Formats: sequence, structure tokens, C-alpha cells
Amino acid sequence: MNKANRFKIKLHCLGGFREVGRNALMLENGKERLLLEYGIQPEEGNIPLPVQRVNAFLLAHPHLDHVGAAPVLYRTQKIPAYATAATFDQSELLLKDSLKIMRIENKERIFGESDVKHFLSQKRVITFGQTFGIKGASIEVIPGGHIPGSCCFVVDYGRKRVLYTSDFNTANTRLLNGAKVSDFKDIDVAIMESTYSSRDHPPRSETEHRFIEAVRETVDNDGVALVPAFAVGRAAEMLMVLHSAKPDFPIYLDGMAKAATSIALRYPELLRDPKALQAAVDHATLIDTDEDRARSVKKPGAIITTSGMLEGGPIVWYLKRLYSRPECTLNFSGFQAPKTAGRYLQDTGRFVTEGFDLAVKMKINHFDFSAHAGRTQLLDFVQTLRPKKVVCMHGDYCERFATELRGRFNVDAIAPKVGDIVEI
Repeated sequence: MNKANRFKIKLHCLGGFREVGRNALMLENGKERLLLEYGIQPEEGNIPLPVQRVNAFLLAHPHLDHVGAAPVLYRTQKIPAYATAATFDQSELLLKDSLKIMRIENKERIFGESDVKHFLSQKRVITFGQTFGIKGASIEVIPGGHIPGSCCFVVDYGRKRVLYTSDFNTANTRLLNGAKVSDFKDIDVAIMESTYSSRDHPPRSETEHRFIEAVRETVDNDGVALVPAFAVGRAAEMLMVLHSAKPDFPIYLDGMAKAATSIALRYPELLRDPKALQAAVDHATLIDTDEDRARSVKKPGAIITTSGMLEGGPIVWYLKRLYSRPECTLNFSGFQAPKTAGRYLQDTGRFVTEGFDLAVKMKINHFDFSAHAGRTQLLDFVQTLRPKKVVCMHGDYCERFATELRGRFNVDAIAPKVGDIVEI
């Protein structure tokens, strides 16, 4: 047995294993303990298992299911946090919005403003292509193709190289270049998401065409096309897609989507075509007040706003005023998670939230603009990398996917559960 095979690393599965949400894992080599992400399940409010002493915190991207519990960690620990500049800016935006929602909805506050400040005070900005050291390991930062600034980490212990993909996408979108499989060298262990292990996404060009046609048809029918979108990444892409069609109708941008898109433009080097995004923003009308909103719904046009799953934000204002107008449309741009208002509307045709119940007469369209790798991409990724071991996480079918990987590629694939400690 060679030294690489004798060298063991413990993987502590703190969250995101055999489930989607609250991603958190810790790598321990006997000396150092690296915590990779510490998220929350936004729908349930669940946080990962508690963790005691760690040497560093690595954050791949800022969605709440990856960073939403980080302030809880920094209430009791003072450790360096590593992420790209865009990820830190977006994390601050989303965490402060999370605090606002807790106050408005009178939810239990699992962290406070001071905890967010403590987290951000420990930030260490990293960049794509950089390799930095944390005692016994060197860590490579590789573009993840998920949202602006998102990355994958390769933790090199000298005798073993461990890849953590977080959420990633190898396909190009209008906003971003996809992650390049060729960037990942000599991977021994791949800890990878499997969100879409059971299905593929339709071709992006086809989805864009259907989306543009649906919005145009709405406008031609004198209606308003509502586009609920995730603030970070998705709203900017929807804006670019509509602008690419050279629209002769107004496009509005509302809610947290404005600030998130502004952050993306702050880092043009991360974008596939920053000039195209800037042109799309310049063409759009930014909504700031209820008076602006009232004007925007008086004539045909498209409104891109938050939240993407109808859980609060300006989209609630718009739905209250447009739900009974069949000439208007509601155009979902992504997955609606279970137990959200968006999923309930998708399943029942009724918008039920904040103490009211509306039978929606608008036409409801669904478009798959996912920023995750699809099934074929995930399989190709493993086949190309040929790691010695694959750890499947962040998915509803982790166990089945691991079984399939073992059968297809004769690779040691596993799907541990939350609470497991696995030697890798």
C-alpha cells in the first residue's frame, strides 16, 4: 500500500447529505479542520450540525443554503473566511435581507446583525486561479459556473487531492461561462452535488426562445409578464435574455434583483459578456417605489422581480394587483421548492401567503433556467475526472446516484447521511 492510500482524511457530514439545503462539511486530517460552507434550509429554517473548533471557513458561493448559518458560527468562533469578493458582497446582501425577513415575519432570529458583522470582519478575498495555503493543505480556487463569483475548491493535502464542487454548472449561460472540466487535475476524492442527477435540463437556446415568445405573446395581448427570479444571478440572466430579443416594450427591474445585478457588474471579469449585461441594465427601468410599480402595471411590459419562489418581496405586490387578469402571465424562471408559496401556486393555482388566498387567473409558465449541472453533465464530469472516490451530496437521489456511478464507472461512490463521519 502506498503512502497516498494510507493517508486518511475524515469527512464530517454536517448538512446537505441525502438532502438539498444547509450544505456543510468539515475535512479533518488529524491536525487541521477545514469547514466548507455552513448553510440553512430556507424553507424549514434548519441549520447544520454544530461544529466546535475549526481552522478556516471556505465559502464557494452565497446562496442561503450554503452561507445562511455562517453568522451562527461566528458568534462563538473567530476564524478566517475565504471566498471571492463577489461572494462576500452577495452574502452580505442576502444575510441582511434574511434578517429583515425574520423581523417582518416575526420568526426566531438565529443570528443578529453583529454576527453578520463578525463573519464579514474575518473575510479573506480569494480569486479564480489562485492557490492559497492553510497550514497542512494548499487550496485551489476554480470557477464553478453557478453564479457570479462561485467557485469549486480543490484541497491538496500533498498525498491526496479532494475536490468540493459545491453547486456548479459546466454549461455556458448567457451570464457565465461554465466550469471547465479540464481545470480539475488528478482528483482523488470528488465531493459533488447531485441536485439534478435524475434529469437533464432542456437546451438553453430552446428555453430562451420559449421564454421570449411567452413574454412577447403576453405583451401583444396587452398584458404584463411577471418574471419572479432569484436575485443573485438569475435576475441578471433574465434581463440579458429579454434584451437580446431587441424588445419594443418596457422591461422593469425591481426588488433585491437591482442590488444583486449591480454587484455582478462590479466584477466584469467574472461575466461572460459584461457589456451585454450593462446594455440590458441601461435599457431597463429600475423600480424604487410603489408609485413606480403602479405605473409599471398600467401598460404592457415585462417585470423582473424578487422573490423567485414568491416568498415575499415586490412579487407579492404585483400578484395582488394582477392575479385576476388572464391577459397577464406569471413566468417562473426556476425550480419552486416544496412548501414555498411558488410551489403551492404551481400545484394548486392559488397564491396563498401572508394571510390571503387568491385564485390566480393569470397564465402560469415554467422555464428551466437552472444554474446547476444536469444529469448528463454530472455523469460526464465523473467519467472525465475518474476520481478514486465520489461522495454524492446535495440531492434527493444521492444514494441511487452513487449506486449508478459504481455500476457505470466502477468508481467507489458513496452517499453518506447527515451525522456520518467518513474516512476518504
